[in-house]
Amino acid sequence: MSRIAAVTLAVLLTAACTGGDHAPPLLDPVVTTVDLDAAVGTDVVVHDLAPSPDGLPVALVGAAEGWLVPLAGGAPTTVPAVDPGSELVITDDGTPLVVGTALTRVGGAVLPLPLDGPPDAVLLHGDVLHLARGTRLAAVDAGTGEVRATAVAPGPVTHLARAPDGGLAALATRAGGGVDLVRLTPDLRPDGDPVEIVAEGGTPTALQVTADGTVVAAAYVNEARDAGRLVTVVDDRVATGVDLEGTDDTALDLAVDPTGSTAHVVLSASYHPAELTAVDLATGERTGTVGLCGGAGAFGAMAPSADGRTLAVVGSCIDADGPSTTAFLIG
Repeated sequence: MSRIAAVTLAVLLTAACTGGDHAPPLLDPVVTTVDLDAAVGTDVVVHDLAPSPDGLPVALVGAAEGWLVPLAGGAPTTVPAVDPGSELVITDDGTPLVVGTALTRVGGAVLPLPLDGPPDAVLLHGDVLHLARGTRLAAVDAGTGEVRATAVAPGPVTHLARAPDGGLAALATRAGGGVDLVRLTPDLRPDGDPVEIVAEGGTPTALQVTADGTVVAAAYVNEARDAGRLVTVVDDRVATGVDLEGTDDTALDLAVDPTGSTAHVVLSASYHPAELTAVDLATGERTGTVGLCGGAGAFGAMAPSADGRTLAVVGSCIDADGPSTTAFLIG
């Protein structure tokens, strides 16, 4: 099987519900795959999937050693063994950074980081790397490792995103249960009151901020992780909330289209076929699906291409041939 091959799947695009000039854009329902195991010649674990300024995303995978696999094709790049929980970010000039206990500039220096272990959240903006581990926050120069700022968050931070005003948005868990949206200043200080995303329990899974400042967050809402919620926050108030079923076998990552009008999530469970689902962020209406497997599957991270016209999702279908670690390219 070639590394990039067309998949014969029951690909269904439900152009439901929203016609006319204001219909949110849907991805073209063309699915191709990249076999990540075959790309490096062994069974691998996917650590992360990162957007690249050059085109399609890059996957960080590992076994006895680590590799960067460009989904656009080309030879994988070997990297040192990757700490569990490490994340991948790519600078504007195309330099991959593996962020774990240390900062590895692929092809360059290995720099110490101030958090005593792999971070729970990583955000690269320009030459500044924002990190969170538990309640500890740090801003680090991505080129030198110099620590520019440190702070303590009001709760353990799991996700970070850049806001248009120059500050940061963060998802944090509460000691008594629940998930909050927390605003941070550019120097990592809390800014305003938290906004409740999940009232009790819950596990945050994804966070993005659109160009107009709308916060889009996803979370499991129960301990079983078989139900989720997609929430938008506008002007520090919850604007829409969409309940999601069939989250058992998905990391419930999300991607927002370039217009900021549509979010995409993968739903998959033994009772729910593996599908990429589009949700209108203004109304909460589900506007389309793209089938990824003939039945169930297990899915993790997703990332868009540089132009936003293709979405990559990592996972595997459960079929008679056995699972293989795969990147699905939709669009």
